[in-house]
Amino acid sequence: MDSAYTFAIDLVAKLSEEALYILPYLLLGVFLEATIRTFKWHVKLRRVLTRFGGLSIVVAAILGVASPLCACATLPLVISLLLAGLPLAPAVTLLITSPLMSPGGYVMLAAMLGIGWANVLLISAILLGIFAGYVTHLLRTRGFSAREVFRRALPEGDFHDEDYPMEELRCACSEQLSHRVERRTGSKPLVFLAKLAEGSWKIGRVAMIGLLVEVLVTAIVPNDWVVALLQSDSIWPIFTLTFATIPLHLPQITAASMVFGLYLPDPGQLIPLARGPGIALLIGGPVTALPVMAVFLSMFKKRVFALYLALTVGGTLLLALSYHFLPF
Repeated sequence: MDSAYTFAIDLVAKLSEEALYILPYLLLGVFLEATIRTFKWHVKLRRVLTRFGGLSIVVAAILGVASPLCACATLPLVISLLLAGLPLAPAVTLLITSPLMSPGGYVMLAAMLGIGWANVLLISAILLGIFAGYVTHLLRTRGFSAREVFRRALPEGDFHDEDYPMEELRCACSEQLSHRVERRTGSKPLVFLAKLAEGSWKIGRVAMIGLLVEVLVTAIVPNDWVVALLQSDSIWPIFTLTFATIPLHLPQITAASMVFGLYLPDPGQLIPLARGPGIALLIGGPVTALPVMAVFLSMFKKRVFALYLALTVGGTLLLALSYHFLPF
């Protein structure tokens, strides 16, 4: 009994230590995203997406990493854009880049893994989105146009309406605290505080899940084994991590929190994470989030789901192997 109590106390102490370290950066990231959402800058940017023609894929990649929306919130948006006439290629790009990076996510990644890794993941997200977008664009005449992707005709109407007939796509944003505050008060400062609270829960939750998983794993699995996998110069951990993360719901901040907790670096200390395994874990996990996969499979034809999975997994491997073999 005493040993179990001591074990639990040690876990709580380690979790608290790690959480306190990332707290200032969490608050900074939440503040940044709350500002963007309060003034709806990301909504204004997305409205111009259809004006860029051939450059819409590149623009979608940039907008995706600048948006504070997570994967689950991006999918209904992407479907509504498709119904409004956006081609499939930039829609796929937006769907891929949004869960991989956000302003708050960048701050958190820089805090936990260092500015170098934050920049690598930002560039990787943009490159993966552009790669997937242009491959989809090349296939547009082979059954991958926006008019041919849905499993069934979708009802007309606004996803934001409470009586929209498809529950899977019905947006619940009207129920969010910030929207209720906006409707009742119209006060920007109060809306900002509400969005700050929402962001604290959203980002803080995924960060704490990552730390908790790391604390539990390292208490059970030898730390040296996990670290050896992440620091390996071999190509096999790249494949292992890429395919192992497919069935997991592993947001990027959760994955980064797990890696951070394994090393617990001092301020300014670089984490010796190998480039290939790092990309495989931090890109491969978020881009194949299970909730998105489930809705994707129910809404789109199987060939579209297969294309998305091939692009995300293949693109992750291509990025990871490319970084692995870079001469610097």
